[in-house]
Amino acid sequence: MRIASVSLILATSLLTLACGDNGSGTESQTTTQTATSLTTVPLTTGDTTEAAPTGSATDATGGSGGATDTATTDTPTTDASTTSPVGSTTELTATTDPSGSSTGGPPCEEIKATLMPIPPNIMLVLDKSGSMVANPSGLWDHDADPNTPKITRWNSLYQVVQLVVTDYNDSINFGANLFPSTAAQQKYDASACVVNANVEIPVAAKNKDAILNGIPQAGDTLLKGGTPTASGITAALNHLKTLDPQVPAAILLVTDGAANCAMGAQPPPLFESYDQNLHTIVQNALANDNIATYVVGIDTKDVVSDNAQDGNPNATNTYQKLNELAVDGGKPKDDPNEKFYNAVNQIQLKAALDAIAADALSCFIPLESQPGFPDETKVKIAMMEIPHVMDCNTENGWVYEDDGMGLYTGIRLCGTACDKLKMEKAADVEFYCSAG
Repeated sequence: MRIASVSLILATSLLTLACGDNGSGTESQTTTQTATSLTTVPLTTGDTTEAAPTGSATDATGGSGGATDTATTDTPTTDASTTSPVGSTTELTATTDPSGSSTGGPPCEEIKATLMPIPPNIMLVLDKSGSMVANPSGLWDHDADPNTPKITRWNSLYQVVQLVVTDYNDSINFGANLFPSTAAQQKYDASACVVNANVEIPVAAKNKDAILNGIPQAGDTLLKGGTPTASGITAALNHLKTLDPQVPAAILLVTDGAANCAMGAQPPPLFESYDQNLHTIVQNALANDNIATYVVGIDTKDVVSDNAQDGNPNATNTYQKLNELAVDGGKPKDDPNEKFYNAVNQIQLKAALDAIAADALSCFIPLESQPGFPDETKVKIAMMEIPHVMDCNTENGWVYEDDGMGLYTGIRLCGTACDKLKMEKAADVEFYCSAG
């Protein structure tokens, strides 16, 4: 008996499988290819004539209709490339197991697919206040070298954002929002607190260029305005809530100051009072919408501010407030004292955003079709088989996720298996049409 082997390149997350015997002891199979799945359709038992579905490949004789597939005829090879729903290309290999026969049961076709986790939706919420470029307070020792000239905090932030959105352009769907907006003025009134109702750069796949072109450039020294953090995050949340709720979402907040510009406030409280409502907004986003907030501070000092009319909240410890906010957002740093990521130079800022991006990577692999034999599915990462477990919160392995009505929506990696998937960025998933 000749073993038939089919190799295809296509974008798919799961394959619906079936195989059969044509009743005469010969193996038979017809493949129907669509944009998102490959289906192996069995022959009618006891019939030597195969009913070819619409769009099936031509048979060995060149005709477009069905024909008997004998054991001496190789299965045709078909190549197809499409775009995956998660933006990845999947290599699929189907191999016929020759152990089956007319007396020992039908042959089984093993399907192996390399699948990538779904890219999460991440909104960068960036502090564009005047303090990011003010001279001298907005300048810092970006490279931890006192012999090199200082640069603005915004210059460093732009360079770090450029590196991160480039490195994760294929694995994270980024968007960006500024607080305040570019229309803000350096005045002691509400014009310093302007934030766009719609985000500057909506979340999209491979969004690097849009983000880098949509925010002020590294050398911009004309940034103006207060610190309307709550309004900036609110606009970002409103945008994330319009996207697919099954896709993981988070906010990455970067700021160099304490939140002011509270909605409805007038000067001086508009600038001299801390906006505590920010914490409620972040808490509700996590509790109600499962949207976490990562918090990054730029050179934040652990001190209490003076009572002065200087545009900064009075009697406020910004370090402590950002610590509280990181806990409220559900993604605190694993440090007993410092819960937010406090960067005192550009090197640490890059390390913080890298750590956050890596943590935000998804461990959910969506499935486009239902597995025919779900108990036989195997998941491997770097050639190591991952066990199928029951509780993703307490065990290391993988579980199915479903829609609550019995239909599988995807595979989720848990614990150390999730960490391994984030490192390898793909998993090999094997589907079977019978017990294997």
